[in-house]
Amino acid sequence: MRLMVTAGGTGGHISPAVAVIEELQQRDPRLVVRWVGRRKGLEARMCETLSIPFRSVPVEGWPRAHAWRKPWAAAKLAAGAALALAHIRRFRPQVVLGMGGYVSVPLMWVAQRLGAPTVLHEQNKRLGLANRILAKRAHRLLLSYPETIGEFPRERSRVVGNPVRAGFSRAPDPAAARAKLGFEPDRPLVLFVGGSQGARTLNQAVTESLQLLEPGTVQILWMTGGADVAEARLAAEAAPVAVHAVAFIDDMVTACTAPDIIVSRAGASSTAEIATLGKPSLLVPYPYAADNHQEENARAFEAAGAAIVLKDDQCSGTRLTQVLKGLLDDRSRLEHMAAAARTLAKPGAAETIADEILALAFEEARPGNRPAL
Repeated sequence: MRLMVTAGGTGGHISPAVAVIEELQQRDPRLVVRWVGRRKGLEARMCETLSIPFRSVPVEGWPRAHAWRKPWAAAKLAAGAALALAHIRRFRPQVVLGMGGYVSVPLMWVAQRLGAPTVLHEQNKRLGLANRILAKRAHRLLLSYPETIGEFPRERSRVVGNPVRAGFSRAPDPAAARAKLGFEPDRPLVLFVGGSQGARTLNQAVTESLQLLEPGTVQILWMTGGADVAEARLAAEAAPVAVHAVAFIDDMVTACTAPDIIVSRAGASSTAEIATLGKPSLLVPYPYAADNHQEENARAFEAAGAAIVLKDDQCSGTRLTQVLKGLLDDRSRLEHMAAAARTLAKPGAAETIADEILALAFEEARPGNRPAL
C-alpha cells in the first residue's frame, strides 16, 4: 500500500502518526510511506531519525490575532497547496492520512479535491481548526473522545482513541524502569515534563518548588526542553532532594513508567501515554493552545478522577509543592487515580486506525472507485 501522511508542529500530532505507521509496517512489509510537513519542523527531524521518506511544503499557522500577517500566511498556504499537488501527483497515494494541525492543511485540502481517499484523526477533545476545515470532505474522521466538541459529519466519524507508540503498551516494570534510570527503588519519584517544546512556566515553578521540599523525601526526573536546561541544572545542584535535569529524553517509555506521579502539560499525546501507562498525573494545560484544547483534555482526566488540574497562572512553586506533597502522602488516592487513568486508555487505537486505512484502501481499489490522481 502507498500511504501519504501529513502531521507536524508538535509531538501531539507527530507521535500518533508514527504509531499508526509502525502498526501498518507490521501488517504490510511492502508498505510505502511518504510524510509531508515543514522542512525545519520537528516532523522532519523525526522522519530522519526513523528513516521515513519526507517531503516539505511551506505553511504556517493562521494568525488569528495578527491581521497584518494573514496575507503572508495565505500566500504560503497557496504555495504549500501547489507543492502538495506535485507531491501527490508523483507519489499517487492510495490513502492520505492527516493528523490535524495547520501543517496538514495544504496536503489534505488538495488530496480531497483530487478525490483521493482521506482519513483524519483528531487527538484532542475539541476538534481543531484544521480538522474542522477538512472534516466535511474526509472519507473517515477518527476521534479520541466520545464527547468531542465541534461540528463534523457524525455518520463518517468513529471514536478510536489516540494511538501511542507500541513501547507504551509493552512498558517495563516500574522497578526495572527506575533501576535503568538510576533512581532508588523505594523513594517516591516524580517526573516533570513540559512536552516536546518544554514549558517555561512549569520549569520556573519546579525551580521554586525544589527549595521547598524536605530533604530526601522525593526523587525528581525533570525534562526541561533546551532553553531552560542550564538554569535547571543549577537549581538541581542546590536542591535538598535528588534531581536529574535533562533537556530531552530519548526513552520516554522508561521515563514515564518509572515515576509515581507525572507532572505534565495536557497535550493529546502526553495524556494518551499517561492513560496507557495508568499513571496519576498533575496536569498544567498550556494556556495558549489553539481553542484551549489542552484544558479540555485535562478536564476530561480530572472528571474521571485520573488527574489534578493546575492552571498555568496558578502554577507557582508553593502551590506545586502543596499538591505534590498531598498526593505523595496519600497512597490510596494515587492508586485510585492510576485506576481511573487506565479507564481512559484505548490501547488498540493504532490497530483500529490501521484497520480503517486498510479497509478504505481496499474499498477504493475496486473497479470504478479509484480516482485518477
